[in-house]
Amino acid sequence: MEYVSRVPRPPLDGLIDDLYYLEGAPPYARLTLPASPAAFLIVNLGAPFLIRAGTDIETAEYADGCVVTTPSRAFEFGYPPETRSVGVHFKPWGPAPFLPMPAAELCDRPVTLEQVWGRPAIAELRDRLNTADGRTDLTRC
Repeated sequence: MEYVSRVPRPPLDGLIDDLYYLEGAPPYARLTLPASPAAFLIVNLGAPFLIRAGTDIETAEYADGCVVTTPSRAFEFGYPPETRSVGVHFKPWGPAPFLPMPAAELCDRPVTLEQVWGRPAIAELRDRLNTADGRTDLTRC
């Protein structure tokens, strides 16, 4: 699996810890993501992935990606056999300018990118990312 991470240039570096590109066969089928003081966003460019956001919640499939703000509990993340995505690890205050709703509404609740920005915006974003070279284009941030 290839994982490339970059700190963005100003002014985004004031909102974002890093941008990353992930591609290949994961070394594990599941990953437990611990509680975190910061939000994350994943734009999925491959097969759907699964997230279970707590022991009492069923696993949900995410085809386009997801956003989660300030998760206060662990999430179980299930990778497909081959994965490809671009993601953002925000600073705790970072996602607010990118969301059309208060970030607190998304706490502990993964939502699809379509639910956040709408189908046309996500289709355009995924198309642009699919035609980009993840390793090279990430360094231009």
